[in-house]
Amino acid sequence: MTDVMVYDKDYRPDVARGKTPRWHSNHRVFGGLLPGDRLWVVTAGKRVGGQDANAGYLVAVWPVAQVIQNPGDDPDYPARKYQHRILVNEAEAICLEAPVCVDPIVRAEGFDKGVSVGRFLRGPRRLSDEKVRRLLAVAGGSLAHRWLEKKDHGLHGGHG
Repeated sequence: MTDVMVYDKDYRPDVARGKTPRWHSNHRVFGGLLPGDRLWVVTAGKRVGGQDANAGYLVAVWPVAQVIQNPGDDPDYPARKYQHRILVNEAEAICLEAPVCVDPIVRAEGFDKGVSVGRFLRGPRRLSDEKVRRLLAVAGGSLAHRWLEKKDHGLHGGHG
């Protein structure tokens, strides 16, 4: 399984809740993703009302359903600039109600905390197993709660 951290500079919680999750990129790492791989979506605290406006906050974990060549049907993501479209497994996608600060995990040691997380997390980053374990340790309770909530809704015929 491949885990990739992505930085969403334009993340807005109100828009994210009603939107089909997908990601566009020209980065080569996305060409090799397979169903079941995961995108860990991070944004800056200023986007989510975080205590530290510059810190990195985990807002979602999106399992990959499929990676396709961008058909160019979205004017915000033209195919010439964004080669890959990553389709997300919506049934398994987790969007956190309360974003979790993961800055100590994503910010390189000694990197100025006064600089926004987006300044050094511009491109996607493959995550090591150790980083994934650390992210799960910090956000695990929130992730587990959202996952169980989705499963509970499914048992009762609702939509997760």
